[in-house]
Amino acid sequence: MDKDTIITLLKFKRWIDAETLNKIKAINESAYAEKRHLMVRLMNHIHVVDMIFRANISGQQHGYTALNTPDTPTVDELAVRMDDCTNWYIQHVSTLLAADSGKTIKFSFVGGGDGEMTATDMLNHMLFHGAYHRGAVGWLISDCGVIPPKDVLTVFLRDHNH
Repeated sequence: MDKDTIITLLKFKRWIDAETLNKIKAINESAYAEKRHLMVRLMNHIHVVDMIFRANISGQQHGYTALNTPDTPTVDELAVRMDDCTNWYIQHVSTLLAADSGKTIKFSFVGGGDGEMTATDMLNHMLFHGAYHRGAVGWLISDCGVIPPKDVLTVFLRDHNH
């Protein structure tokens, strides 16, 4: 595992999650209530999965029984939670030993069944999973007349990776 690359990708994730949530906040809630709610639910789903894999990587119990929460947080609450979680990942990866990143970690899937992945595989899953769902959120943002954020690594590296 190349720690520096993973940390850069996590910093990109932290930035684009915040940018996406800011765009959601800009959407007229009364005019686009259903789409806006779906966007927040999708972003919350990203966060829940991030938290599940955070627990898996650290050998903790996560306590989730589904891939989303019954209640929908506010955009501001979700922004804090997502930022805190990604900061945890950045700190964890910065202290993770190369030998530990390749060890197999056993866990249980929320929907049932046993799983096993390395920490590196879990990190990659978490990063790609979020990108997949942010893409859907970007389309929904656009459908509501707001320009979605540029969810591309090149923009982050050029403008925000200082």
